[in-house]
Amino acid sequence: MSDYARRQLLFEVGEHLFAAEAEEVCEVLEPTEATPIPGAAPGVHGLINLRGNLLVTGEFGKTLGLGGSQSRDPALVVFEEGDRQVALEVDRVIAMAPAPPSKDDLDVGSELLDALGAGELVTGVGQFGTRPYFKLDMKAVFERVLEQVGEGDRAVTLGSTEGQE
Repeated sequence: MSDYARRQLLFEVGEHLFAAEAEEVCEVLEPTEATPIPGAAPGVHGLINLRGNLLVTGEFGKTLGLGGSQSRDPALVVFEEGDRQVALEVDRVIAMAPAPPSKDDLDVGSELLDALGAGELVTGVGQFGTRPYFKLDMKAVFERVLEQVGEGDRAVTLGSTEGQE
């Protein structure tokens, strides 16, 4: 795919703007009630049934350590990475916009990222109009949200669609 055809979804979490590649976004939904998961990571609400598939859902802000959502216009964004999907609540979806022509154009030296402890979740910083945004590394986001270690040698990976039909 040419650089000019690449698109990204821009969304707000708190006062910050974030972006994810369009091919990493499956759909945008209205927030829905989730069935709690005992012992889940902070920010994970639980499981939802989306057309027969169980998805882990949570708050993007809590996942990043930004606190809970206070939005009047929240949305549930279903992200996909490999064979896994997760639905994360964001404060507001802003736009679908062209992605920067090259990853080399993004600057990752942000003091804010270091302050949030979220540097490993971001691949760069871009500009949308007058607002800067953080370009997300969805693989790192999935690792933070979905990877749970159980007792002994048993590891539980939530969000995998592998084996579901």
